[in-house]
Amino acid sequence: MSNKISRLILTAGLALLVLAGGGCIFSPEPDPDPGGPPPDPYIWPDTPDKLMINFERSYAEMNATEYENVLHDDYKFIFIEYVEVWYRQQDIQSTTNMFEGNPGQNPDGSYRDPVQSISINTLIRQTPWEDVPANDPDFPSSKRALYQVQIVFTLEGGENTITVDSDQLFFVKSEEIDQGDGTTRTRFYLYGQRDLPAPPG
Repeated sequence: MSNKISRLILTAGLALLVLAGGGCIFSPEPDPDPGGPPPDPYIWPDTPDKLMINFERSYAEMNATEYENVLHDDYKFIFIEYVEVWYRQQDIQSTTNMFEGNPGQNPDGSYRDPVQSISINTLIRQTPWEDVPANDPDFPSSKRALYQVQIVFTLEGGENTITVDSDQLFFVKSEEIDQGDGTTRTRFYLYGQRDLPAPPG
């Protein structure tokens, strides 16, 4: 399937999207035992690759809070095939709907089974992180890299799946975060994603 993650979520009426280590597979974790150890905290994303690890983990674990923490305030997703742009709040609402297991809506208005789990089989960075100039009309003063992505969405009941297998551009941007003691710390956010046209044939 040559569609982007974004196209899947748009087509399925869910919403968006994904990262740094290839070949990783995650599934949603059950609620932790109240008496057991707490889950590992997400890492501080002071590099683009660490940010992408958090993005991958939050998406695969279907953790809406951590997913929201990944996104920059000015995040947007540019769909090529649909000539459309989704902004941060639209993406968060749609993705949270999916993570919470609500039914997805198809383009014809019909509904389909909710997503039960998400497995990120491949998220491999294909290019170095490169600077995007300040005059870029979409993602100024950011960094970008091309990723190879394969994600499998398992629908409720476990019998049906949707697979996204594609390339996608990810854009990240850093900010200096006040630590409250007079110092700052660099933190990267996902600034945007760009859907790429499917290869010919």
